[in-house]
Amino acid sequence: MKKILKVTALIGLLTLCVCVRAGAQGSGKGSGTPVEGTVEATGKLVKVMAVGAETTGWAIQFEDEVSFGGKPTHTIEVEGDAKKLGKLENKKVTAKGTIVHRSGVESKDRMVFVVEKIKEWKAPESERKSNY
Repeated sequence: MKKILKVTALIGLLTLCVCVRAGAQGSGKGSGTPVEGTVEATGKLVKVMAVGAETTGWAIQFEDEVSFGGKPTHTIEVEGDAKKLGKLENKKVTAKGTIVHRSGVESKDRMVFVVEKIKEWKAPESERKSNY
């Protein structure tokens, strides 16, 4: 029983250390979560490729330049369910999720949109064509 308690305490302590370290990495100037909370983005979902495979393979392209955490961009890398993303390839989508930092060998720091919900974009009623 004592052994199980010690192992559980050790796992809890390690989890706490990992969380504290992850939080500390984001506390520097210009780093961390660029946008707090859930973000909604609308654009065209496309497949992407990069040398060294430092990509999720998906991106949302925006019609106009948008800013996440003060960094203007026309595209953002997307991470999510591959099957869902594949069904929506080359379509205009609306996605909700969070923006995180990812780093690699070639790209030291890049923003990735971690998708929680994604669906095909539908024009509002006022913008839809009339049948008359």
